[in-house]
Amino acid sequence: MRQWSALFIKDFKLTRTVFFIGLVMNVLIAMLTLYMGRVADDSLLMFVPLAIAVAIHVVYVPLIVFIDLKSEGNHLHLWLNNPQPAYKLLLSKIANGLMMMVISLTMLYALSRLLIEPNFSLIEPYWTDTWRMGWFIFPHMIWISIELCTWVMVLWAIYQYLKLKIGRWSWAVVAGAAVLSEGLNALFKTSDPYRYVTEWGGITYQFPTILSEPIQTFAGGYIYDFIIIIGLFILTAWLVDNKVEG
Repeated sequence: MRQWSALFIKDFKLTRTVFFIGLVMNVLIAMLTLYMGRVADDSLLMFVPLAIAVAIHVVYVPLIVFIDLKSEGNHLHLWLNNPQPAYKLLLSKIANGLMMMVISLTMLYALSRLLIEPNFSLIEPYWTDTWRMGWFIFPHMIWISIELCTWVMVLWAIYQYLKLKIGRWSWAVVAGAAVLSEGLNALFKTSDPYRYVTEWGGITYQFPTILSEPIQTFAGGYIYDFIIIIGLFILTAWLVDNKVEG
């Protein structure tokens, strides 16, 4: 555990500059929100910057992990000489990105509440649903961000492997693989087998003052995504241990 903690601290140091810049940007966005509240004709428009900032966090974990892996790629032999297996090295990076994302999102949510309370009369009829939707979005953004992160990791591992085989053109192959895999994934999600596998265990979320239609999710969809996340993570760890390291 002590060795893994040391890994985690090292990963934090590699990406802390981006993390702190992100926190400063959160404060600047809050200041922009205050400014828009004073100059905008529609007072509800003041919350648009906050909404955009929250939405951008969906790429937070993959971005942090990519920056981390890119740094490791500059001294790959040193990273791979670590006695710990690849899955522990990769888990440290995911945990670091996840911690940073949760802190940053929590900060934005806290700033949102502080900014909303003085203007509560503007959204009072929608307050309960607004806050409930915020807590619905929070874990789902983390979930999607982790899934994107595993795709980034497996593509990075493929790139590192191909770089040893075909050199500088490996990035083109990886880009093609990314486009192809996304196309196949989108195609599969429109198929009957996908609906059969995922559309069970329906969960309905209603926010009547904000959305006219309820949001429908499925337990099967979460399980499908979880299997994809685990599968991509195992594939990445295997590539690093057996192909990249070799």
